[in-house]
Amino acid sequence: MEKSEQDFEKHRVHVRGATLRSAAPGTLHLLPCEIPVNRPAPVGRFFTPAIRQGPDGLEVSFRGRSLRGEEVEVPPGLAGYVMVMEEKAEMPVGKPDFSEGPDDDEQEQPLLEPQEALERDFDHFIGASASFSRFTLWGLEAIPGPDAKVRAALGWPRLAAAIHAQVLED
Repeated sequence: MEKSEQDFEKHRVHVRGATLRSAAPGTLHLLPCEIPVNRPAPVGRFFTPAIRQGPDGLEVSFRGRSLRGEEVEVPPGLAGYVMVMEEKAEMPVGKPDFSEGPDDDEQEQPLLEPQEALERDFDHFIGASASFSRFTLWGLEAIPGPDAKVRAALGWPRLAAAIHAQVLED
């Protein structure tokens, strides 16, 4: 059975460009579990001090489970950001001007056409709360192997560049 357009919830996401330039460097840990809380945690106080260097990489215990991990670098030419969805109350009413010129470093563009809603429930705004160039990838009992999904995702930019590159004729 085919799904019609009405069966899907529509979303459009807008990135706040100024937050990318002002995002402070952060320390990230990619854990092999789901934690049903979405807020900052005192990782530096409890988790980070417990990390130790083992014979095969990093080791730590989380909620009684043994984790093994290693540092993973973001591919050259790319940057990592921790993105946060703005609450509905924070969203501006109106249509923002997303064109960015060379002198736009100081502030966001003003809203145009006030009172014209973007589509209120349709549009969402996200901003960067931190930046990173590396993160710690953790696995349960063993370091995640080369087939880990995150490693495949980090390889996509290189693959995309290769398949879209100009082909030289012989």
